[in-house]
Amino acid sequence: MTILITGGTGFVGLNLAEHLLKQGAEVVLHGLSAPVPEVASFLSRLTGKLWVVEGDVRDAAALARVVAARGVERIIHAAAVTAGLERTRADFATIVDVNVNGTVRLLEAARQAAARRVLVLSSVAVYGPGTDAQHEFSEDETPPRPGTLYAVTKHAAEQIALRYAETFGFDVITARVGAVFGRWEHPSGLRDTMSMPFQLVAKALHGEEARLLSARPKDWIYAPDLARALCGLLDCAAPRHRLYNVGAGRVCSVEAFADALRRRYPAFTYHIVAEAGAANVDYHGSPTRPPMSIERLRAETGFAPRFGLDAAFADYAAWIEQFPSLMARA
Repeated sequence: MTILITGGTGFVGLNLAEHLLKQGAEVVLHGLSAPVPEVASFLSRLTGKLWVVEGDVRDAAALARVVAARGVERIIHAAAVTAGLERTRADFATIVDVNVNGTVRLLEAARQAAARRVLVLSSVAVYGPGTDAQHEFSEDETPPRPGTLYAVTKHAAEQIALRYAETFGFDVITARVGAVFGRWEHPSGLRDTMSMPFQLVAKALHGEEARLLSARPKDWIYAPDLARALCGLLDCAAPRHRLYNVGAGRVCSVEAFADALRRRYPAFTYHIVAEAGAANVDYHGSPTRPPMSIERLRAETGFAPRFGLDAAFADYAAWIEQFPSLMARA
């Protein structure tokens, strides 16, 4: 059973590929460029079968050919432009075309090829900052309030996917992905907003002190746990819903995160600052955002994260030692 991952050579896509290949799956990675040689070599040595196809989700005909030619039965649609303000101002139309129209093209290609299921990745960003929220973000009870172009396009894409499913009786699931860190995140030029944990790790590796703005505890999920959760949705035999929050289901403070990193890298130092202008680590998003409820995900797939902070940083450090070139520009 062949699985296509769009955006397959990006941060989340590579974690999905690693997880699926270790399970013996046949995987097609579709992305703007092929993985760098050391990454491609690593993936090729895993148990499953791997094909890499360079392509753009804006090319509908080429996308349809990939889905049809490889006998793709299931698809994880992770391709997106994760844009900051500067890229938004410079390339507004491209962001919309990739994030929204790219989703439509993917769904059309999947339906024409009679694919069995499509999992469309959305984002916690669709909920907005949630500064007045007193409880966890819930799929049913929390109204979306997207406040950036990225968030607007992700909300539009998930709603289009859900309407597509209803219109054509097609098996589509959408997943609002929470804050992710860990393996395979690296400066690629395609992600403008590197995660707060990535920035902390980079400072630890370079012997720099981190200055952090205190924030509400956040539900960071380690990337291999995220991949396992998403694949649980892909495999779910009879999902009762079409929309799922996907996160850690537990929170930690900025201080707890930095302390765990310091246990792994004892020379790392940090302190908490009172003003955002004094910080040298960008939080990327509201520091007051509440966590997401994952009760729906847990009930239907049995998902629970396997990595605590110390275990995550131990695994992350081992990955950095294996792929130092990916962190060279950090």
